[in-house]
Amino acid sequence: MGLKSLLSSLLGSTSQEDLAAEGFQHAIDSNGINFYLDKSDFEQLLGGKGSPIALIQLVVLKMLEEQGLTERLPNGFSLNSASVAGLDDEQAELLQLPSRFTGQFVTNVKGLSKSSSFAVDISINKDGQPIPFRVRGAILQITSSELYRLTPAELVAFEASEHHSELSPDDKGEAANLRLIAELQTAQRSGMNIDLSHFEKFDVHIPKEIGVVATQLPDGSLELCPSLGDGSTPDQLGKRWGQLELSDNKGVLRVENRIVLFEPERMEAIKEVLGNRRIPADKVAEFIATPSAFLDAALVNLDLGFSIRVLGVGKLKHIDFGTDDAKKADWFAAGDTPLPTKAIPNLVTTAEDLETFEQTLQNAQKQGADSVVFEGETIDISDAKAVEEAIQETKHKLEQAKTRPVDDIDIDEPTEKIAATVVLKELEDSDVSLLEKAKNAAAVTTPDWTRYARTPFPHQLEGIDWMTGLVEAALKEDHNNPYRLQGALLADDMGLGKTFMTLVMLGEYIRSVKESKKRNPKPMLVIAPLSLLENWEDEVSSTFKDIPFKDIVVLQSGRDLANFRTKGADRESKQLADLLDENEMFNESDIRYALNIGPEAGPHRLDMEGRLVLTTYQTLRDYQLSLCMIDWGVVVFDEAQNIKNPNTLQSRAAKGLKAEFKLLATGTPVENSLADFWCLMDTAQPGLLGGWADYRENWIKPIANADEESSAEVRANVGSALRDAVGPFMLRRVKEDQLKGLPTKTIHSGLPQPEGSTIMLTPQLSTLMRGNQLQSYDAAIADHRARSLGTEGRNEALRTLSLIRQISLHPRLSEETKLLTSNGKAAREVMAESGKLDVLLDILDDIKSKKEKVILFMVTKRLQALLKLWLDQIYGLNVSIINGDTAAVQKKADDTTRKGLITEFEAKDGFNVLIMSPVAAGVGLTVVGANHVVHLERHWNPAKEAQATDRVYRIGQKKDVHIHLPAVTHPELDSFDVHLDRLLRGKMMLKDAVVTPEVVSESAMMNSLGL
Repeated sequence: MGLKSLLSSLLGSTSQEDLAAEGFQHAIDSNGINFYLDKSDFEQLLGGKGSPIALIQLVVLKMLEEQGLTERLPNGFSLNSASVAGLDDEQAELLQLPSRFTGQFVTNVKGLSKSSSFAVDISINKDGQPIPFRVRGAILQITSSELYRLTPAELVAFEASEHHSELSPDDKGEAANLRLIAELQTAQRSGMNIDLSHFEKFDVHIPKEIGVVATQLPDGSLELCPSLGDGSTPDQLGKRWGQLELSDNKGVLRVENRIVLFEPERMEAIKEVLGNRRIPADKVAEFIATPSAFLDAALVNLDLGFSIRVLGVGKLKHIDFGTDDAKKADWFAAGDTPLPTKAIPNLVTTAEDLETFEQTLQNAQKQGADSVVFEGETIDISDAKAVEEAIQETKHKLEQAKTRPVDDIDIDEPTEKIAATVVLKELEDSDVSLLEKAKNAAAVTTPDWTRYARTPFPHQLEGIDWMTGLVEAALKEDHNNPYRLQGALLADDMGLGKTFMTLVMLGEYIRSVKESKKRNPKPMLVIAPLSLLENWEDEVSSTFKDIPFKDIVVLQSGRDLANFRTKGADRESKQLADLLDENEMFNESDIRYALNIGPEAGPHRLDMEGRLVLTTYQTLRDYQLSLCMIDWGVVVFDEAQNIKNPNTLQSRAAKGLKAEFKLLATGTPVENSLADFWCLMDTAQPGLLGGWADYRENWIKPIANADEESSAEVRANVGSALRDAVGPFMLRRVKEDQLKGLPTKTIHSGLPQPEGSTIMLTPQLSTLMRGNQLQSYDAAIADHRARSLGTEGRNEALRTLSLIRQISLHPRLSEETKLLTSNGKAAREVMAESGKLDVLLDILDDIKSKKEKVILFMVTKRLQALLKLWLDQIYGLNVSIINGDTAAVQKKADDTTRKGLITEFEAKDGFNVLIMSPVAAGVGLTVVGANHVVHLERHWNPAKEAQATDRVYRIGQKKDVHIHLPAVTHPELDSFDVHLDRLLRGKMMLKDAVVTPEVVSESAMMNSLGL
């Protein structure tokens, strides 16, 4: 049944014309489509009152709004052409938009591609005759009543054609003509049914990333060339760069029979490399060790490494950035003989090494390299088949090694053995190490709590004493000594009040400086994710009775940034390519600082004494030259895992900021690997854990070399030892140990748990699949077995995994329009088709009877939208949805922010429901108005699931917290939910948080399910 028929059946005898009138009206123009109602009707609709079709359309439009695909109008929404074209058929039908065009487009080419008279006309032929039509935005109109919605590919083609037709003859050079050809061919390859005649012979390449290839010149310097990832060599590309108009935001190259198309981000990367094309001989080692000092890692993918050759020698050798210059290999030796491919198994000795080598190999092949440098040795990779055989032999060797005992680390006595290897820098004029100085640091005075609006918890007093003690010790140091006490890492569990403690520390810094230094405090800087700036502002006002800061500046677009911008100066991230002189050094007189800083800026200067500046990591990256010139008192990095990668521009800027003290705050100091932790600690206290090479050898390799059986224990022991090694430079506490006054937290699962588990078995949270759900699940498994018989079946297994995951949520989730309902009774019936959603209704009914609030966590946006519709109808609510795309910072009075949605949710008396994505719940959100959490769709990362849960279990929670894990089971097989629960239980959660649990992988799930 089609959507209109379905809706008509829901609305009784309503005609199609009346049905259209029940929903949003829409106006089509060249920019897109506006969906509108009378303002009073729109306001009522936002309150949950209106016709079923209008309410359904509102759900779709608000979901699009949260994804940033539409803008709110006073009486509706505006959807641009790209968003209209990108709608899936279900969404378009819900919004009553035209269907897709199924005919063919034909091109008529005039002139040669090198000629200014070149033109391409696009027409529609029917029975050999052209049919007149017009295009408005994303709508193709043949007659007044025959309308079609363009696909994204078709929209690109028509926009490219229109842009080209509007060019003047002088601008219609070969580059512009080639771009039109390339964009039409790209549209064809993306699904547009268009006849391109002889232009189809061209091979179009659109680089997804830009890397670097280098040639060593006779004087030892390097000449850089952008790498396109398609195997092109510098010789093929060298003479072609002149074809590019570097002033344009897009570009095109013709290389033999290929057309290379550059989108704006790739053009910026090309400009970045070409603008830093020459690396002097005396800077080569520095370039290889720290490429981000020369190239912006946000534009150029430095993780690819680079391939290099000596001028006159054709073969390319691939090298990873950061290569240790103490290694045996001579990077640029023209006559060195690479080791044969068969040497790979002897050089690759751990699973981590293999992963690194395979990534290096892939990067080298993209750059057309004949050899790679790995572990200081040059290896021949010119024979792809031989390389693959060597890799397979290496994998076999590593599998065999896993059966042998691990001798890299004594897991019975790990702390002394590992900690002894840590390199601790010592002060040049003292025999007291940094570790000892930190241990001896103690707060001299206690805060005057009459100045503060809150009474701290005992654990917060301890944290404040720890921070203020280190700050006071740092203020006494010689700030010209690079090995002084400089900073620390606050790694407390989420919900312990890191923001409050940090603000008290800043208040005490101001007091200490005024009393002991007899001067005004320097400006203070807080760098946080965009979503947390509003939270920091609110926390300031709720922490102090009298705010101690001179003022507060939110250095962010849409807020205060424009007030401090230097007129006519580009963002500094864009200037960097032009700031090196002939010796590749910065000349301060050449720097055009983009922010007003220093006394000469007068009252408009950013760096006012006593000012608190709040900004984001993106702004730090874009304005790092100005921000690094300021002499800050304290710099705070909130959610500091944002600077875990040492090669990103924002991480380099973080290390370059000048401050009397740096505090890094994060509840997750390790997100992906122990490399994250090293980068964080090296930013807080440089040298504490030694150099990267030593750190990798002493801390990372023991985990990488552990066999599967001992892996969890080794991870735990290494984490514990590393925690001891950083000593008082890190403070880490967990809620369960600190907040004795918090209400209880109970996790309820519908599935049996192992003996000793803290999770409570609650049988009513699980139910057997039945009816269509059981049939669909069995059919998916049977179909997989039939399709994958006799094949490797990985792609098929992934498809089946996705399908049974969806069926476990609802058997007809893909039939979105057929699940729409007009009242609560119908909504309950549709939800009851899913065992899991049936259980959810029981949970919600129980919570409603208690007049309490609940957060529902799920990832699938389609399910979010449908649940919002159903639950609104069943419970008379206006459920909000917060996912990763919801606006984080309010710029206009009518903007909806995460914090605003949470405030509305908590302000409603009694029962209420909030739908959230665990991705959006990862940082900074507090929702203590709810005391129930339902993980309807469990996150495969146990740390992310715990973060989501902790939105409600934190300071300020007054009620007992209940975490519900509903599940649907199979009468004969272990269901998807059962397998996922088992794998998640096997992931060890460590309280020290230095080594985090591993994520459940797709491969692990496929193996567990037998796919």
